[in-house]
Amino acid sequence: MKNPIPGIITGISESIDSNYKSFVKQFKPRYFVVVNMYHVIPGNPVKQQSFTEGFDKGELEQASKFFRKVVTKHGELGFPNTEIQLIKGKKTILDTKKFGPVDMVKTMNVKSA
Repeated sequence: MKNPIPGIITGISESIDSNYKSFVKQFKPRYFVVVNMYHVIPGNPVKQQSFTEGFDKGELEQASKFFRKVVTKHGELGFPNTEIQLIKGKKTILDTKKFGPVDMVKTMNVKSA
């Protein structure tokens, strides 16, 4: 006759593991990929368009993968004056990529589109 104790122990340890992971996930930060595009037309204020893609708590891997895809796509299409940021939580910038003279354009009179 088989001993049922190893099966019971395995079930309990899997249950504890999944509960632990869901508990810890509550305290992990959210991640965002923010794309800021600046449109410069001589004689007019600089227009800024901002696009944000949010990710759930603890999904750094998915956010990083999406960040790399956006950077690759912008590199292929050649959008000028674009800034792409990978943000942890509300303030911490983990990675950033700039296409064109973004710093110079930011100092001009910027108007949100």
